[in-house]
Amino acid sequence: MGLMLFIYVRNLHLLLFFSFFASTLHGQNSPIEKFDLVKEDSPIFVYERWITFPGKVPAVKAREVKGEFLINASMYEILTILKDEAKIKIWQSHVDQFKVYPQPDTSYWFEYSYHDIPWPVSDQDHFLRYEVEEVIQGKELFIRFESVVNPKLSPVKKGVTRMELAGSWKLEQLSQKHVKVTYRILSMPSSIPRMFTDPVIRSNLMSTIKALTKLAEQN
Repeated sequence: MGLMLFIYVRNLHLLLFFSFFASTLHGQNSPIEKFDLVKEDSPIFVYERWITFPGKVPAVKAREVKGEFLINASMYEILTILKDEAKIKIWQSHVDQFKVYPQPDTSYWFEYSYHDIPWPVSDQDHFLRYEVEEVIQGKELFIRFESVVNPKLSPVKKGVTRMELAGSWKLEQLSQKHVKVTYRILSMPSSIPRMFTDPVIRSNLMSTIKALTKLAEQN
């Protein structure tokens, strides 16, 4: 799952969206990308950019968030935490339900998460497919996630907004106990004015990163 609280996404055109996002994710270090630094607490840096959201007619400007930070752990330890049902509430707030569905092919899994969001935003949930690729053995893991529809495992609940998301975690093992983490997600803006949502999104992302870092470094 990854750091998705207070990032509100609705009515996506999934086919165009995921095709676009797949190319975007593989070009994380592309020189044509330009992000603005919006919050920092070294070694944590949070960036944003606004781009045209794929498939929207009329065109809509959407927020892409990127978090970069260091963790004193191994990338495999961090991967284990991302999949650990028992620890999710330690590093993510407002998560009321969380379920991981492992698959025989361990390169991917499914995840359900229910978020108890404070008023005036309605409660939200999501059902995601995660896929992990070891890009460089022992040196780099790349984890993609995207919304999928599965009425059997995760039927839509009445009165709950089903989020549709896509993003990635990039884990680079810089040394035996130092990992550079790059987290990215593209989302539609909410109907709530940015003067209210911007500080909430940034502060919650920062606090979530700190909680994840603390948990990983305790292992």
